[in-house]
Amino acid sequence: MRLRVIPTSVHSAVDHVVGPTLIAAPTVLHLDSASPEGLTPRVNGVAAAIYSNLTDYELSLKNVIPMRLHLALDAMSGAALAAIPLATGARKRGTRHWLPHAMLGAFEIGMAMLTQTEPPKSRTRRLARVLHLAS
Repeated sequence: MRLRVIPTSVHSAVDHVVGPTLIAAPTVLHLDSASPEGLTPRVNGVAAAIYSNLTDYELSLKNVIPMRLHLALDAMSGAALAAIPLATGARKRGTRHWLPHAMLGAFEIGMAMLTQTEPPKSRTRRLARVLHLAS
């Protein structure tokens, strides 16, 4: 049984935080920006920021990408994030080279598995959910 308990309005708010966080993470963690563990979060963050603003949910700029595709992209992004430090041997260089990647990757996969696949249909209902989220 699939349990989709996270509303799309919450997912959209989280997405607009995760993208910039992934872009900034290598700098904050003092990772080499040319290394795979420094490059992967930035690439995933930029991609997430772009496709989040094109997804058919409450806080996007343009409703082009279906929510199911967005969730699949999130899951693939999370898997790549978690796998890169293991695949490149970065885990041998210390915790900061693999733990944030594993945690954010698991978070993205979890969000993709638990988020509802359909946003509210009407714009009025969408606005009501966003306002409820803000209050």
